[in-house]
Amino acid sequence: MSTQLAQIAKKAQLDRKVRFTSLAHLLTPEFLKQTWGKMNRRGASGIDGESTGQFESELEQRVGEICARLRAGVYRAPPVRRVEIPKGPGKTGTRPLGIPTVEDRLLQRAVARILEAIFEADFCDFSYGYRPGRNPHHALQALRVQIVTGKVSHVYEADIRGYFTHVNHQWML
Repeated sequence: MSTQLAQIAKKAQLDRKVRFTSLAHLLTPEFLKQTWGKMNRRGASGIDGESTGQFESELEQRVGEICARLRAGVYRAPPVRRVEIPKGPGKTGTRPLGIPTVEDRLLQRAVARILEAIFEADFCDFSYGYRPGRNPHHALQALRVQIVTGKVSHVYEADIRGYFTHVNHQWML
């Protein structure tokens, strides 16, 4: 974690009422390059068809351009490429998947790193979704411990059919 992120994380942890008003100054070329180094770069190309290899070959120039557009307030995320992928084992049909451009994926990951530094202190210990260093296997292990020690007697699994394609996104926002 960068020094600035560590300072923000510490501040958020020490005073949960503190409000961070502007974090855009953290989105520097250096921070974006550091984020690039931590990213999974095996993902598919977005709507522009650019691969991670193509982006990486111009990394210095591209992160500079992104930061310039952010500072000028003109950055706009491009549309995502929508593909249908098969549902998991034992399920029929497909589900939609949105694939952002490599550039937007980098920026999303950079913003996520900043938000994680702030909000990680607020998350409950039993929360496992989309958190650094945690995955479904950790959640299952914690559940197993709760069951074995008798703290949990019932487990329910629920799946809201087509939730993300049918939920009113305007209402959610």
